[in-house]
Amino acid sequence: MAKYEITPLTPTPDFDIMYYMEIAGETRIEGGVMEDFEEYWDKWAAKNLKAYELRNTEGEGKFVLIFLDQEVDDTIEGIWQDSPTHGLYFHALAITMVMSTAQGFVPELQTGKCAPLPRPGEGILAAFEELGLTWNEEGSVNRKYAVLTPYPYTGGCEVCHLSATCPKSTARG
Repeated sequence: MAKYEITPLTPTPDFDIMYYMEIAGETRIEGGVMEDFEEYWDKWAAKNLKAYELRNTEGEGKFVLIFLDQEVDDTIEGIWQDSPTHGLYFHALAITMVMSTAQGFVPELQTGKCAPLPRPGEGILAAFEELGLTWNEEGSVNRKYAVLTPYPYTGGCEVCHLSATCPKSTARG
């Protein structure tokens, strides 16, 4: 089993309103919601956003893992219970934060390329466990807002674990 070294990275997400609107599928957002966004964005970026480099110490293979912790999952669930509309807004905000962070580490993602999800081997699964995360067979971790992708960029659909079922996949014939 490959052993992966876990190195914390410093995430620096940029809030881009146009990128957020694209993710949210919205054309406008109420001013009050935007004010709430600033508070949550700053708090989540400082306290809840995690980023790590996972490097194979025995050969090739390096990944970036980015996620928002359980507190954010719980906060958004609470907002959702109070107002499904606001819940969707904050759900999109969390996705924007994680993807903006991913774009900072993997610049190719800024040009519209996907962040391919590799099928994690035993070494990656051990690193997840060390970080308190669990891999689910459907291709996700036990955090709602997370990205695991090769670092640096090594390709899109052709290296993605989800390419067979992804609606955006270009790897299917």
